[in-house]
Amino acid sequence: MGTEASEDLTAIIRRKEWERQSRNGFFLWGIGQSLGENAKFATRDIPSLRAIFSPMPSKPKAIDVAPTGVVLWNAWVDARGQIRQLPIHYFVTSRASLPSGRKKENHYALVCFSNKPLDAQQEDTCIDPRHLRNIATNKPLGPSQVTAVVRVLNQIDKTCDPKSYSVSFITELRPPYCVQLAQPVLLEASELVDIKEISAEGDLESWNTLVKSLRSRTADRVDWVQCTLDLGELSMPLDWEDKVNFLALQ
Repeated sequence: MGTEASEDLTAIIRRKEWERQSRNGFFLWGIGQSLGENAKFATRDIPSLRAIFSPMPSKPKAIDVAPTGVVLWNAWVDARGQIRQLPIHYFVTSRASLPSGRKKENHYALVCFSNKPLDAQQEDTCIDPRHLRNIATNKPLGPSQVTAVVRVLNQIDKTCDPKSYSVSFITELRPPYCVQLAQPVLLEASELVDIKEISAEGDLESWNTLVKSLRSRTADRVDWVQCTLDLGELSMPLDWEDKVNFLALQ
């Protein structure tokens, strides 16, 4: 994970923590690619998945630091292909275009749950990518792989070496695990300024006020199927002895 849609990682984590507080532990984390059926495949053997969030070691790309446009995603696509409105407190943005300049048509989100603050976890924990295998192919992760469902061969490392990933925080991944997003709306320059200012200097109340204002812009434009995102039932916490985990490295 790193700078995305002109926001630095610290600001993103801060507002995701506010989202977590507003949604009783749930939050959505945007990713650029679909997981396919890999998450469901992994849960055949265990009750739930862990999502491990690690900062990217490389510098962010120019297109992420200063994109030509930023969109706010307002809906998700269910298994039947119906577009359903996201609950009002969820806030997922992305750049509006691909590196080629084409309009960005697809974006996705991990459905995460944590009963602990995101900014107060796992400060000295690392994980070695050499101990991870893709859940579907059983192959090592590629050097440019950003998000993957993996099998853990060994437990998390207590010490870090140059080839290890530091871990910022760990959450559970809850059904439906990963959703396709829809109904992007281009944010105006003044709205991007508001997002950055409140992310840096605001609080939970001011953030929720801003989110409701921005999300309500689309309420009268879309013929919604009136249904909220089903986040499933609470499940038992996992121990690190479980051999299947989820690695999220955005």
